[in-house]
Amino acid sequence: MKLKLILIALSVLAALAVISVATLGHRSAAPKPGAASPQTFQVHGLVRGVNAASKTIRIAHDPIPSYMPAMTMPFPVKDPALLNHLAPGNEVQFELLVTDDDSWISHIEKIPAEAAAPATAGSKSLDALETECLHAGDQVPDFTLTNQDGHPIHLHDFHGQAVVLTFIYTRCPLPNFCPLMSKNFSALEQRLAQEFPNRFQLLSISMDPEFDRPDVLKAYASRYGANPKDWTFAVGDDDSLNFVAGLMGLYFEKQNGLISHDLRTAVIGPDGRLVQLWKSNLWTPYEIQRTVREALTGHADVATR
Repeated sequence: MKLKLILIALSVLAALAVISVATLGHRSAAPKPGAASPQTFQVHGLVRGVNAASKTIRIAHDPIPSYMPAMTMPFPVKDPALLNHLAPGNEVQFELLVTDDDSWISHIEKIPAEAAAPATAGSKSLDALETECLHAGDQVPDFTLTNQDGHPIHLHDFHGQAVVLTFIYTRCPLPNFCPLMSKNFSALEQRLAQEFPNRFQLLSISMDPEFDRPDVLKAYASRYGANPKDWTFAVGDDDSLNFVAGLMGLYFEKQNGLISHDLRTAVIGPDGRLVQLWKSNLWTPYEIQRTVREALTGHADVATR
């Protein structure tokens, strides 16, 4: 009898141990406390353009309290089906999610209206920009800007090098716009410095000359660990900025203290001709590294990622 009681007690203890292990396992699988959740904003606006190919929609939106003033901006969507049946002039209500490094529309509804709002002159100018910008193989005209040290620079200063050019401004609030361009350029600089030292130049051009003075650009460059030998930050007056933006088909416009803009990134070959132009944020440092390699060597051998 005594032996039987001991065996029963041992069985109970074993069962409790199994339950404890299962409980601990369940707890360890639970989400970690304090995990950051996306900020969620409910926004009203008017559709100005839809680009199903790049999964973006341009919306003139009302102010987003504590985040962004009223502007006209292209917003990405992760689900292209959200763009079905939407067209310029549609009044919409949408949900914008923002994380530390991304932003996107997660839900959008068309608001019924008796008459759709007419397309604005701005949407026509976008079409004009597309038709008037340079194309692959075109010679890129020289232009003059001011770098982060306050010195004038010219595109022809980099003749013989591959130039990777993009547009940013330091106050840009959307993480997958200017901050992503700079983050990708930082990774690209490291890649190209290893493979093609002294044979390339990264050029980040600010669209905000009133705020992005050379000292501001220099501090911004430091934030991304830019080596001034390889990566130049520059700004110009309105005429020079409009000229360079027109070459690349870039739309940008001051609105309520910020800049409404789309995205352009270009590779210019050592002969000064446009090699390729990206019109979204979907490119990767590896992709542009391959394009630079082809421009400098004439072939696109795959290098280690």
